[in-house]
Amino acid sequence: MKKARVMVKTARVLVLAMVALPACGSSTAPEDLLEGGVLATFRVAQEEFRVWVTNEATIQQILSLQDGTSSANIPNGALHEGQGRADHNAPWLWHLDPIDIEMAESTVEVCDGRPSLVDSLLDDYLTVGRFCPWGAELVEVQDFR
Repeated sequence: MKKARVMVKTARVLVLAMVALPACGSSTAPEDLLEGGVLATFRVAQEEFRVWVTNEATIQQILSLQDGTSSANIPNGALHEGQGRADHNAPWLWHLDPIDIEMAESTVEVCDGRPSLVDSLLDDYLTVGRFCPWGAELVEVQDFR
């Protein structure tokens, strides 16, 4: 009898948790967390990744690339673990620094690669400290300024 009461109480707690936990989440939309910069999506070898940029000089470089007035197509940024602000670079396990990033026409080969390669060799890329995919193609820019 005592065991049955414990089971009923446990079931009630679980039901309450399932109902209450979604309400405990943040009501902030991801777009609100990305205020004050641009979100640029790049494609490399049929894989896409996103870069959150707050560095004004780099934002202008990205917009020039989008307008066709620049050929600096390589995002060259400091690499960090995690998906970044508002998980903007999901599903990848890394992101580029929003300030320590620039657009380049050429870079050293040691930081080149595909997003999936960075994921699979993350510790090695973190040791290098930067990601600069040579074959990057800008596919979308979302301006949150």
